[in-house]
Amino acid sequence: MADSAHPFGRKARALAVIDPVRCTGCGYCSMLCIMKCIPQQPDGLYQVDADLCIGCRSCLVNCPFGAVTMLPSQREA
Repeated sequence: MADSAHPFGRKARALAVIDPVRCTGCGYCSMLCIMKCIPQQPDGLYQVDADLCIGCRSCLVNCPFGAVTMLPSQREA
């Protein structure tokens, strides 16, 4: 069934992932996320909400500890 909002299919998008070992809990990724999709977890670290992430890479370029990586582009469901 065709999606009238996306007649040519949805765009492929990358997904940010935060490495819990490298994350120090500084919060830069969350503060600078335009989608506000990186909440702080009870342990003080941050985790990306995959349903809200648009793959803009703001968290990647602003993480001073290199804790953010991008998963390869995947088609949105």
